[in-house]
Amino acid sequence: MQKIKLQINEKKKSYTIFIGTKIIKNIQSVINCAKYSNALIIADTNVPKKILKNLTTALPIKSSAISISGGDRHKSIESVQKIWKFFLESYCDRKSLTINIGGGTIGDIGGFTASTFMRGIDFLQIPTTLLAQVDASVGGKVGINFLSVKNLIGTLQQPIAVVIDIDTLSTLPQREFISAFAEIIKHGVVTNKKYFQFVTSKKPRDFSNDELVKIIKISCQIKADIVALDEKEEGPRKLLNFGHTIGHAVESLSLTTSNPLLHGEAVSIGMIIEGQISKRVGLLSDDDYDVLEQALIRAGLPTKSPNMQTRQILEKIKSDKKNEKGKINWTLLKSIGEAVYNQQVDEGVIRKIL
Repeated sequence: MQKIKLQINEKKKSYTIFIGTKIIKNIQSVINCAKYSNALIIADTNVPKKILKNLTTALPIKSSAISISGGDRHKSIESVQKIWKFFLESYCDRKSLTINIGGGTIGDIGGFTASTFMRGIDFLQIPTTLLAQVDASVGGKVGINFLSVKNLIGTLQQPIAVVIDIDTLSTLPQREFISAFAEIIKHGVVTNKKYFQFVTSKKPRDFSNDELVKIIKISCQIKADIVALDEKEEGPRKLLNFGHTIGHAVESLSLTTSNPLLHGEAVSIGMIIEGQISKRVGLLSDDDYDVLEQALIRAGLPTKSPNMQTRQILEKIKSDKKNEKGKINWTLLKSIGEAVYNQQVDEGVIRKIL
């Protein structure tokens, strides 16, 4: 089993990310659940019953569970209210432990409800999708969408631990598995050229389990190191936003269609457009842009957005929570492995590229 210790400097908090196999069956070996009064499980409806049974059987305390549909459409205040009601009816107290098991949506909703109920109760993240394992479960950002704006309402609250059991990936659909590689590729492209070259050296499904554990560990370590320096996204954490300004906009717009984009698919499109912006403003070379584009294509990720109006995308961008004083703060690429944040770009350039 691999372990990553994440130290949040500002609050002197730390927790561990556990990565391996058969961890859920042996949850007691990594988490001291006995110190809690009860466990409140928030489970993705897509999580197989066998995995849930393994979890509840392994817990040494009384547990109650609620099922919530995954997917960004369900990351809403209605889902939060449903969970708060479940907490109340399950006699939740300040010594209760919330366990979020599922994809990134469940981690976000579960973490947000736990961080706001009774002014905050402890929660454990058990991400069961590759995307959640390499991205959403690490860093403490929890929240929901509001009025069609992605992640507009939320808090920064760190979990007691993250348990990544790669056995849960055996039933993950192909499309979701490939989607996760957008975030994996992003981690390399903004911070580590050698890692970028490794994760783009094969098609996603061609990596062995051992290589997959290595990928998850390095992606988590990259994000953990950045979060430890900048929990509140005032500086270096903004590097992780590459591909997300455009990505969040096209993802939000796609949610109103009959075929919404997965998060990683939207981020892939975002990286292409923001890579073009980087090139247009003189930061990124043509050659490095081509390397990024070909890497995303080889991974099986989309590089063109569905039919969306430039006006709609710009409106979504302007409501992005990362903006300050009415200005869009872009994270752009200088080269493969190096990015810069807080970049201002003329709106005319953005319109031309869109």
